[in-house]
Amino acid sequence: MKFFDWNRPQTAEAVEISTRGVFLKTTAPLAEDRLLTLRLQLTDGTRPFTVLGRVIRTVKGSLFRPGGMDVRFIDLAASDRLTIEAYVQRRTLRAA
Repeated sequence: MKFFDWNRPQTAEAVEISTRGVFLKTTAPLAEDRLLTLRLQLTDGTRPFTVLGRVIRTVKGSLFRPGGMDVRFIDLAASDRLTIEAYVQRRTLRAA
């Protein structure tokens, strides 16, 4: 997933996603409370969209858990929230 810390483009792996936010696996998490712009492209082929987020927690990596940051969506359009919700439901049904 691509994200922008001000104008600096960066990438990270989206490990978990919900309608409230996303966990990004990265070795260089941003500071808590930092704002960033995320460019989301879900793996199901839906159109990409942009959302503003805030880092709410950073996680130091270990042998059993990846390091990264939890990002809460701040400015997510209703249509994009529905897109994420449908994506999560499809993935949940597929995993069951």
